[in-house]
Amino acid sequence: MRHVLLALALFLPLPAARAQDQAGDPTRDIAELKREISELKKAGTQGSIRIGTVNLVRVFDELEEKVDMNAELRQFEEKRGAQLRELSARVRDLNEKAKLLRPETEEARNNAKLLEDAKREFRSYRDATEDHLYNKLFDFTNGIYKKIRSEVQTYAREAGYNLVLRTRDPEIGNLDESLRPRTRYMELNRRIEARSVIYHKRAFEFTDAIIKRLNDKYIAEKAEQRKHHPHTPPAPSSTTPEK
Repeated sequence: MRHVLLALALFLPLPAARAQDQAGDPTRDIAELKREISELKKAGTQGSIRIGTVNLVRVFDELEEKVDMNAELRQFEEKRGAQLRELSARVRDLNEKAKLLRPETEEARNNAKLLEDAKREFRSYRDATEDHLYNKLFDFTNGIYKKIRSEVQTYAREAGYNLVLRTRDPEIGNLDESLRPRTRYMELNRRIEARSVIYHKRAFEFTDAIIKRLNDKYIAEKAEQRKHHPHTPPAPSSTTPEK
């Protein structure tokens, strides 16, 4: 589970939103900015153009909804891990038993069939639960990205921004020195390419406002759900304990 949560924490939008954030093309963004400015000039817009920035990665990392999703994933992975260990132990036991049986005996043939069935069950459960896990991550990431984008658009309209750019932390960060040289080089390039804005004034950024608005909405939604669907603890067992 640590690997899954790490993937979620480091690459989240690990399948979708981080991919969106990492796919930045500085040339494309500059061209888009020029196009926006050109259109404003053609329209005869008077006054200054207001530009804002949002750090999407930090928004993802600081959402309360992500905290709840991590807890749900942790429970799922614990249950999945326990079941996989049980199925794996059965495969191992049958495999060890096969080594002690004479191949031509009926017992050996029956054991071989049980072994193949156990291996098939292990693979089927492993693959199905992995697909389920990543489907949940996909749906969560996709849904969160849509919420963030909608909130950014709403805030930008309310605050009078003409253009909003995606940012990342200006520092590339420490690279793992234990990585192979080629991998370390590729990771450095990936991090550089992920940055659309190299510099901006802090006053242009409204990341904190987006985080607060989204977290406030999520907390309010959870409170409303509890109001209509209160959690009821399981009834105590009526079985009288043996003396």
